Amino acid sequence: MSSNLPSLATPNRVRLTPLGRRLARLAASASLSILLAAGYSAFAGANAGGEASASKSPYMKITVKPGESLWTIAAEIDPGSDRRDLVDELMRINRLDRPALEAGDRIFIPTR
Repeated sequence: MSSNLPSLATPNRVRLTPLGRRLARLAASASLSILLAAGYSAFAGANAGGEASASKSPYMKITVKPGESLWTIAAEIDPGSDRRDLVDELMRINRLDRPALEAGDRIFIPTR
């Protein structure tokens, strides 16, 4: 009794041509690139509303002008408060050892 069915002992193999192998590598590379870009976007916090996220920050970065000090900056931020507390806060935020600043320094100030 002869059967026209293929034998189970010899599996059929698919063989790719050199062009097929290159296309398969290209597809795998493109998929990996898209996956990495999506992961980076998710972890970097990228969103469509960039302005909305910027306005939620409790700090703003400024450049110190000639003649400015932490004391004058504190007076501009909150004129009615005790400057000593605000200068201490500015030193803590910016990890400063002393309250001296130089023109051109970039520091963070609280947005109040």
